[in-house]
Amino acid sequence: MEAQSENRAVTRARGRVRKQSEKKKPHPKRPYLGREKELEVQAIAPSKNGELTIGDIARARGREVFPLHFLVECASGYALFLARGINDIDMNKYQPAEEYINRSDTPFELKAYLPFSSLGEALLQMNAISNSSVTEMLIKFIQKNFEPPFHRHVLTTADPVLGEKIVNNVRLSDHSSLLTSSVMRGLREKIDKLIGLQPGELDKAQRQLAHLYKDQKRTILDTKSPVPVSSSSFLQEQVMVVPHRFEGFFNAKGKKNILCTRNLVPGEALYGEKLIHVQNEDGTEVEYRVCDPRRSKLGAAILGGVTNIWIKPGSRVMYVGKVCGVTVSDLSDIVGLDGLVYVVGNSDDVTHMEGKRPNVVTIIENDCYYCHYRMVLGMVDAVFGEIDHPLGEIYRLPTKVYRDGRFIVNNVHFYLKTGGHYMICTKADNMNSKGHIIFSSGDINREFKLLQTVPLDLVEGAYFIDIGGYRMQPE
Repeated sequence: MEAQSENRAVTRARGRVRKQSEKKKPHPKRPYLGREKELEVQAIAPSKNGELTIGDIARARGREVFPLHFLVECASGYALFLARGINDIDMNKYQPAEEYINRSDTPFELKAYLPFSSLGEALLQMNAISNSSVTEMLIKFIQKNFEPPFHRHVLTTADPVLGEKIVNNVRLSDHSSLLTSSVMRGLREKIDKLIGLQPGELDKAQRQLAHLYKDQKRTILDTKSPVPVSSSSFLQEQVMVVPHRFEGFFNAKGKKNILCTRNLVPGEALYGEKLIHVQNEDGTEVEYRVCDPRRSKLGAAILGGVTNIWIKPGSRVMYVGKVCGVTVSDLSDIVGLDGLVYVVGNSDDVTHMEGKRPNVVTIIENDCYYCHYRMVLGMVDAVFGEIDHPLGEIYRLPTKVYRDGRFIVNNVHFYLKTGGHYMICTKADNMNSKGHIIFSSGDINREFKLLQTVPLDLVEGAYFIDIGGYRMQPE
């Protein structure tokens, strides 16, 4: 027995020695296939004045600093810009992108602009952009405006997936960071002026393309036919209508004060609300819609004591989340024909009113990446978001509710102008479940400033509306 035990011990020891010797054998080197050698990554040395720039990071990684270009896709065509001096921005400063964009000298140089020849061509490119795909037209545009070797040029796009595909096709270098994303926002805010379009030309192209894109999406989704508009009746008592302190709203003074908006589609209402006819001294008539605070969340917020709604005639407003036709009709009346209401979502009554309200643009998307409709949705002055669920603590949210909240946050980040405002309406079962909680995760809460919370006591259900500002200037 002792001999057998000794033999087994010797066998185990030999096995361990054999395994150790195998581990120590060097792995055979693979043949060199012409790839560039790995550059040694060095620590980023601070500059003399403590700045940290894109150029500093590139040099610390042993790379050359190449010119940085921005690709902007809009409803009228493709635009390519050279960002002059962007590699020298100090990223340690507060809002460095804003300082760069607002420089006295123009930081962006238009390198090339390729207008679409027709609405059909614009739709073809829009379909590709919405899928993060690269068309032959876009590839030729990029190749034409960069001289080889292509890797000595850096390209930034709004959609990183699309940017990666362009890089793989053309072999450009690419760069994406929070700084470049913020600069892209500023570039998109001024795109029509930088391209040299006439006032209103880009808005017109966006509306036409959005309507065509929407009709195509509705065919694919096979949604139900729009529901007819509800009937309404006229207010019988004599009233005098005067402007409200919030532009776009009015007070009808009679037996009691009634909140109303000027009806953009005379003779029609959405949910059977009363209509008011007022005859002017010159004989012309104006029709107003009564804003029922039991149905209208904006009306309930005004009667609930909101200090400012930040939406007025001429505003560009994005409405995202749980789509409500009452809210859309109110927004449409307030902004008037000089404004726009972008509705991201699908609703039959909204689709019906869109045909009669030219300032309503519907973007039908189901769980879409927020930047996929950037060709038809421009930068906006305000965002109205709606979530029809109590939120609770942000880290305990159900998956769908959390996703809905993040979708609103991402849209605000991408489309709301610097210094713009947002209104988030949600059901709330306690003081910790109101809409502003969707902005409380990570570092993004520094960019969102809550200004006021108003309970919507007149609306059935426990609703709150949070009003805030985005990237406000420090006081």
